[in-house]
Amino acid sequence: MTTSSYEYARLWVPLYDNTTLSVARPVFLLEAADGFEGIVAEKNTTLIGVLNEFGREGWRIDTTPIRVTAPSPEFQLLIDATLDEVDGGSLSEADSGAVNEFDVYGMRRQLT
Repeated sequence: MTTSSYEYARLWVPLYDNTTLSVARPVFLLEAADGFEGIVAEKNTTLIGVLNEFGREGWRIDTTPIRVTAPSPEFQLLIDATLDEVDGGSLSEADSGAVNEFDVYGMRRQLT
C-alpha cells in the first residue's frame, strides 16, 4: 500500500485591481514549512497568470482565498525587503507604501 504525502504552502497576494485584474503591488509571498519567500512579479502580472505558473510546478491551489486585512509587522517588513530588491526605475510612487490587505490561497502538491 502506497501512502501519498503532500507539501503544503500558502500564497499571499496583495489585493488586486478588480477592473484590470492586475496586482496592487508587484510582489507575492509564498509561505511554506521552511518559512517565507518574497517573489517579485511583473507589474502587469495577473492573478490568473500567477496561479497558472504555480500550477505548472505541480501546485493545486484552493480557488477560495481567505482575506487577511491586518497583516503583522513582520509581513510588512518582508514585503518592503522584497520590493527593495526591484530596480528603483521599475517601480512608480504608487507601488510604495503599506500593503494592508491580502488574499491568501492554500496550496498543496504531491511529493515524488
